[in-house]
Amino acid sequence: MATNSEFRSLFAQLVAKPDEDIYLDLAALYLAGEEYPGLDVSSNLAHLDALATQVSARVTYEAGPTAIARSISGYLFHEVGFHGNSMEYYNPDNSFLNRVLETHAGIPITLSLLFIEVARRLDLRCSGIGLPGHFIVSLDGTGEYFDPFNSGALLSAADCKTLVQRISGGHLEWADEFLAPCTKHSILLRMLNNLKSIYMHTKNYTKAVGIIERMTIITPGLLSLHQEQAWCHAQQHEYRLAINVLEGYLEHSNDSDNTQVKDQINGLWGSLSRLN
Repeated sequence: MATNSEFRSLFAQLVAKPDEDIYLDLAALYLAGEEYPGLDVSSNLAHLDALATQVSARVTYEAGPTAIARSISGYLFHEVGFHGNSMEYYNPDNSFLNRVLETHAGIPITLSLLFIEVARRLDLRCSGIGLPGHFIVSLDGTGEYFDPFNSGALLSAADCKTLVQRISGGHLEWADEFLAPCTKHSILLRMLNNLKSIYMHTKNYTKAVGIIERMTIITPGLLSLHQEQAWCHAQQHEYRLAINVLEGYLEHSNDSDNTQVKDQINGLWGSLSRLN
């Protein structure tokens, strides 16, 4: 079994690769490994293999992409019972693939990842679609979409537009760019951002820091992440750690104007001095 630091290292090595060389299932399990240090990666991958095998047994040799995708949806969401966890939407377990496989419950992005990874094992090309406020799956090249959070419902582009209008209360103007496929890096970043929001809201700053650290592995130059990490440390009176985070950013930053960051560091030094 890998340790926390080993899972972090494995995650970093994987996301450093080009997008096309990243396996989402593996990255998601490495992400979950820090929360569940005893996680058996091979067993979870075998679970996904078994799901794909069951779908394969339900389609004919001549089945086209649409038939296969509908079989995936039918098997996962109607036979096995994977479903959107509406009752406990903000439970962190909904964002960890191992727990989704165990409980059959998740949020849109993890259930979409499940769909995509089962499809990949069947040589079916699918992509994640990050609609505003919701995540779905596209069946590449067909104009068909699936909503794993809502029992794998089949959607057209017009249905997606209606969905966005409903979610936004009619306040968000539709843009065709909403249906652009997400990169694997952006999917992982969105999963991590969900967890970050949960931990920040519940004031679990230690876990929030761990999530932000993994977000900075994917997007190391994003100042807001370093500021959020420093803020989490400061909330726990870990001022030296907060200073180290911001000074580390300055050390690697190409931005010539870092006045805001320097002012934050000075403020943290002031907070630290008042403790002594």
